[in-house]
Amino acid sequence: MNEDWPQHFPPRGTVPNAELYDQCIDACSLQWWYANAHLMVKGEDRPSLAFFVSFFRRAEESCPTITTKHHDACMWALIDLKHQKYYADSVLDPESIEQLKLQLDPAVTGRKLEHVEAALLELLNKGRVPRPDRILKNKAVYTQQPFSITLDDSCAMRVAQKGPVRQYAFEMRNTADDVYVRLYFKTQQQPVFHGKDGRVNGMYYYYFPSMRVTGFVVVKGVKHEVKGLGWYDRELDGSVSELGRDAKYSWSWLSLHLSNMSQLNMFHGTSGIEPDTRKMIVVETRTDGSRHYHDDVVMQTKKTWSSLVTFMQYPVEFHICSASMGLDVTIHTVFDAQELGTVLVGGAGFYEGVVEGSGVCGGEALTMRGFLECKKNAAPYSSTSELLKCIGSYVHGALEEVYPLDASDSWVSENVLGRNAINRGVPADKVCDTLFRPVRSMIDRGGKSWRSLVLVSCCNALSRQYFDCRRYIAVAELLHVGSLIIDDIQDNSMVRRGEKCVHVEYGVATAINAGSACYFMAPRAARIQDLPPEKASRIYQLYFDVLLAGHAGQGLDIYGLDYLMPKVIETGDVSTLFDALDAIHTYKTGGAVGTLCAMACVLCEAPAALSEAVEKFGLTLGLAFQIVDDALNIRGFEGNLKEAAEDIKDGKITYPIAIAMGRLGAADRHTLWVILRKPTKEAADIRDAVELIMKVEAITECLLIARHRLQEMWDSLDPLLEDSFPKLMMRTLCSFLVERTY
Repeated sequence: MNEDWPQHFPPRGTVPNAELYDQCIDACSLQWWYANAHLMVKGEDRPSLAFFVSFFRRAEESCPTITTKHHDACMWALIDLKHQKYYADSVLDPESIEQLKLQLDPAVTGRKLEHVEAALLELLNKGRVPRPDRILKNKAVYTQQPFSITLDDSCAMRVAQKGPVRQYAFEMRNTADDVYVRLYFKTQQQPVFHGKDGRVNGMYYYYFPSMRVTGFVVVKGVKHEVKGLGWYDRELDGSVSELGRDAKYSWSWLSLHLSNMSQLNMFHGTSGIEPDTRKMIVVETRTDGSRHYHDDVVMQTKKTWSSLVTFMQYPVEFHICSASMGLDVTIHTVFDAQELGTVLVGGAGFYEGVVEGSGVCGGEALTMRGFLECKKNAAPYSSTSELLKCIGSYVHGALEEVYPLDASDSWVSENVLGRNAINRGVPADKVCDTLFRPVRSMIDRGGKSWRSLVLVSCCNALSRQYFDCRRYIAVAELLHVGSLIIDDIQDNSMVRRGEKCVHVEYGVATAINAGSACYFMAPRAARIQDLPPEKASRIYQLYFDVLLAGHAGQGLDIYGLDYLMPKVIETGDVSTLFDALDAIHTYKTGGAVGTLCAMACVLCEAPAALSEAVEKFGLTLGLAFQIVDDALNIRGFEGNLKEAAEDIKDGKITYPIAIAMGRLGAADRHTLWVILRKPTKEAADIRDAVELIMKVEAITECLLIARHRLQEMWDSLDPLLEDSFPKLMMRTLCSFLVERTY
């Protein structure tokens, strides 16, 4: 390799010999073979299916030698545009698990595990990976003449040269989704090199932008003969820098077929975060075979989509313009959920999906169809706390839609008043001010939003296809927010989420009304009535069951547990007290989270045994959250989210109190109980009570109980639920909720 042009690259600025450079070149630290196609099923007049595939080969060293080890992978998907299904598959080298473990192991990396990494390492140590990733039984097999790549019986690419025509045959098998693909791509022109001279960001890149595609696909046992338009590209790494070969790199790439029979290859890459407006490297190929390089093309994101699997954000609508081309087009994804998950990239996924658009090029009106690839260098969060902030922002956006502060009269009539609307007498802004604004004052402060994370993760763990459960977030959040508003009134609290409680700011009467209305707005906002009758009925049953149980639990909590304390003080036996606490908080907290998980099971049609285990997961998680919440109330919260030792001030019997009563001697039990019963407590009283609780390590025991219950629950759920990134999120929450400090 010389400093300017690697020896294994084709000559600079010349049309490459595909027969030579398609072959595996082990002087590359990274190389890939990629193809995509837009497919029409026989008898149809427009594409209803699409396909893409990427074969990767990576060396363990940046400057490979004859002894360097290589690792292979293949990621691909068949995309059903008509039914918005994304059948993704990702096969990894047999040694991938060991490689991934080395990248995560703190003993090797010298850094602690963050967020989902601990759950992933736990899974890897069991010899498993999350779907759609799966491990090959054997190393990839390459042949050079004729060139082919074979990965077990899962993925194969075979190349043949027949005169001037070069054929790329792909045979792909996704047994989990019952999908089989056999396609033949045939060239119609010479290859084209990308960029100014063939090199883009350290990679040599050539491609065939317009290929005839024939073959067939089989989906769920149904065979479809197809034909269409294809694209193939080949990339070779020539960089010894980490930028050229490392996963910590972001890019947007578009392959576009225009209705005037020209093609555009567009690329933007960065080592940082991609801006909403970015200049693209573009090569235009025309019907006469000519190649034209453009460096004045600007892509501006108009709309984004957030994945509820990885919580990555991708552009799904954008405007592209170029003065040199006379280009002015708007492009959008055919449907949003076209993300492929894999542990091999930062953020656990990347976007590869079909786009279409229209506009003007060179004064001519045209349409276009293509593929968008969008890879981020990392997730927008590095810890579970940061993820919850991302979730909080997403939840806030979802709730703004169903709790608007400037709703129209027609919106209020349709979404609030329903059949009772008389469409006169009261303007919508008064409804917003009295019903929505008090609730929004709570919502707008933010919150942990972990209940919504549980809901969306359960839905997407239970469904092999992406499950868009944005609308159901209203159930998780409004049920919770409504209960907080009412609880604060009943408990005479002054502070919630770092600010005045709603009843302090808006008055008790308004707070009661607005808080109660949340319970009724939740199923309306989630549009439960639009579900199939059987599902809707089951969801309503679950919802009203937990609503009633929650009120029973709240009633018991208000009544208190003082009636159990004489025996506890006398004997130190807290078993009955513990049972009572578990019952109250199962009804108040655990049951609500368990119900969200049960709703996910109904929505995703999970089998009975799995549904039971998933609901138990939610119930246990909610109960563990309450145990930790009680412990933190004594220890103190970060950020003044609540008043320190508020429960002692209020004389409440909580888990730390129960544990302390079971460990303290008779005299100390009596002292603690006397303090708790005082109607007014001085600072010294609260300090003395906290010291008694801390003396017997009641806080530590609370955390141990929460951890034990969650581990026991997870051991039951783990073998029943398919491994996936959403499942890793669920596992991560188990750890986070007992390790948190707020």
